[in-house]
Order: sequence, then C-alpha cells, then structure tokens
Amino acid sequence: MKIGIDVRKEADGGIGRYIRNLIAGLLRVDTDDVFAWSKPLGKFQELKHHRFYPGIEKAGLYSVSEQVSLARKVNRSPVDIFHAPHYIVPVRLRPPSVVTIHDVIHLVYPKSPLHKSYAYFQIKHAIKTAGAVITPSAFSERELIRRFPKASEKTVIIKYGIEKRFAQRSREATQGEAKRLHLPEKYLFYAGNHKPHKNLNQLLDICGEVFKKYPDLFLVLTGAPESEQGAVYRQAKQLGIAEKVIFTGNLDNDALVACYSQALVFVFPSLYEGFGFPPLEAMACRTPVVAFDVATMPEVVGDGGILVPREDGAAFFGALDRLVSDPALRRQWGKKGEEQARMFRWDQTVEKHLEVYQRVLKEAGKQ
Repeated sequence: MKIGIDVRKEADGGIGRYIRNLIAGLLRVDTDDVFAWSKPLGKFQELKHHRFYPGIEKAGLYSVSEQVSLARKVNRSPVDIFHAPHYIVPVRLRPPSVVTIHDVIHLVYPKSPLHKSYAYFQIKHAIKTAGAVITPSAFSERELIRRFPKASEKTVIIKYGIEKRFAQRSREATQGEAKRLHLPEKYLFYAGNHKPHKNLNQLLDICGEVFKKYPDLFLVLTGAPESEQGAVYRQAKQLGIAEKVIFTGNLDNDALVACYSQALVFVFPSLYEGFGFPPLEAMACRTPVVAFDVATMPEVVGDGGILVPREDGAAFFGALDRLVSDPALRRQWGKKGEEQARMFRWDQTVEKHLEVYQRVLKEAGKQ
C-alpha cells in the first residue's frame, strides 16, 4: 500500500506530535510506502528511509492555492490512499482519502468570522469527500456530529499514544536541563499554547491565592514564544505575582521531560481539547495532574488525575493545596497517572490507522 500524507503541520503542537508519531509508526511496520508533502524546510525532508518519499508543497496552509497545488502533486504520485491529518482535504483529489479531525476548535473559539466560515466549509467538504473520518476521542466525535450529522456515518475513534521518552527522570538525570532553564526548586508546571481556551487567566488567579500560602512556590509556563506572552505577563503583574511566573518558550522533548519530572504538580486549566497530550505526558512522568472535568479530560486523564468541576477555582485551589502540602499524596497520584498513561500506545494507534486505510481502499474498490 502506498500512503500519501500532508505533513505541513509537522511543527505544530498536538497535530505535529500526531503526524510525527504516525509516520514513525508506519515506517516501523515497514510494509507500506509513505509519501509525504511538507514545507520546503520541513524536517521530513531530511528523513532517510527506504520506504519514505518526501515531497515539497509550497502552498500556504489555509490558502486557496493549496487546494489546487497539493491535489495536483498527489494525483501525479503513485499513492493508493491520501491521508489529511488535519481537516484540509484538497478538491479534485483522485485517490480515496482519509481525514483526521482532531476537534472543532476553529468553530468554537474562532479567530474571526472569516476563519470560522473557512473552517466550517473545509470540515464539511472533508466529511463529504473522505472515506473515513478519524477523531481521537468520544468528545470530539460528539462535537463533530452535533455540527455535521452526516459525519456519524464515517467517524472512527482512534486514541493517540504516548512516546516512550516520556517517563519519570531523577533530579540528577535532569539537572542539566533544569539548570539551563533556570527551574526553581518547587513549581507548578503548565505545557501548552496560550490561546484563550487554555484558560490561563483563571490559572493565574488561582496561583495568586496558592502563592500566598506557599511563598516558595513558582509557576513555570511553556508553549508560547515571547510575542504571545504579553497578556499572561500583564495579568501576572497586575496580580503581583510576575516574579513567580517563569516563561520557558517552546521546549524540545528532553526539556519537557525535565520540566514534567521535577514539577510538584502539572496544572491544566484548559476548557476545550480534542485530545490533550500535555496531561498524558505529565502522567507518564509520574507527575500528579489537576485539570477541569471538561472536554476530553475524562477520557485522557480519567482516574489518573484529579478532575474538578468546570471553572471551579476553589476546587482547583483545594486540589493544589492538598498535593503541594502532601508528598505521599503526590506519589500516590503520580503512580495512578503512570498507570493511566500506559493505556495509550502509538503502536496500537498506527495499527488502527492501517485498518482504516485498508477498509477505505476496499470500499473504493481499490483492493
């Protein structure tokens, strides 16, 4: 089977992690050829494997040109099936296709009415065109079907996995990264972008109260360049806790593992997720997790972390208070989280993707 994949979002947060692990898994199986189209300077251009064939797509994401240009490249290639790992499925695509729709965040929290309209049209087109629609959670499936009822005929839930590199590391093993990042002795950790649905404004309010009780505690935030830190920093300054908030910017995996492993608690106040890699990674590193009981958190975190009612700041504070003050309780929740994380395996994720590809090809009469 020759599989074509659009990998132009390889450098993104959650979607990028999904793309990178999916391709790595497909190549480990080593029975199918993978054709991938990335941006001109994409890292996949450097990947060497006897079954991997990289191509370049210069058209910008969410552009009119990508609809024509990418379709032309795919149609001229020998691929049997095309996988869009985001909701962009080019028009006039000849091979059967599969699309992954991680969530409908662009409809729930749109940047603008224009962005919302474009996302709605593209998702609707993707559902109509693709032979199967992969989504990572029951929550995302419900959100999708609620807005696009016809999706119910095509959706397949395939949960994502956790990379083996995410595991608890000792303080000695991570001291180099900790020193480089200037990590404090005691801190709460958040990993993710700083978009509105991540709800960092409420997290800062909660931390303002936590710091009053634990003055030696800090909050370490990652996942955003300096240009996106302004609003968070201004609020921290207004609350009088700016010196307690540390911005690391985007981190590589080794640095992330160090941050997870040394944190007292991983905090995840997000109100909307299609999946949620950060809390899963934290649990794999045996770091206790506190999150709101919303969206996909019951599926991803489950019984492996402390989930409190949506936007209940007092309950969130209470959970942090108990964990920060009780090392034994932190160890208990760390163990529970690690057990929960073991349920998410990339080899199983890839195997189920291959089953979907084969089914779609069979239904299209190509196999």
